[in-house]
Amino acid sequence: MKRTLSILLMLILMICFASGCQSLHMASSGKKQSVPNYVIPEYLEPMRMTVLQEALRYIGTPYCYGGKTPFCTDCSGFVMQAYRAVGITTPRTAHDQFLKYASEDVIPEPGDLMFFRYADKGTISHVGIYAGDDYIIHASEKKGVVLTTLEYMRKHIVGYGRMPIQEYSSK
Repeated sequence: MKRTLSILLMLILMICFASGCQSLHMASSGKKQSVPNYVIPEYLEPMRMTVLQEALRYIGTPYCYGGKTPFCTDCSGFVMQAYRAVGITTPRTAHDQFLKYASEDVIPEPGDLMFFRYADKGTISHVGIYAGDDYIIHASEKKGVVLTTLEYMRKHIVGYGRMPIQEYSSK
């Protein structure tokens, strides 16, 4: 009986582990979210392309406050992970990322940061990675990491940030 129970427990653990691996970068509903018809611009320099490729890998990752892993993440943790792929260490919070990287003279290019404030006053409350063509990749509290248009978010933009990577090549 003990041996049967041990085998059963081991089997259950193996099934749970296998399904856990499959759910990497999946939304909390367990379904891979659809991605709009988006292609990383070919004119970008390699580090920007790598940041965007890493960001796209996170689509469908569930949101969790304070998270910074492929299993669950918040907005600033997501940015940290995407930029870690090119060796850049960022501050932990959206507000601190804003303080370090925001610039008034940045015209956003794919791979740059976008900062948002949803209240009239207060600190920066959200950050995402500009993907170009009016798209942003960010960790939404309700949907996890998504690629979406800036339609709703545009009115909340506070600024842009250029990360310390090589300058992009113009179109």
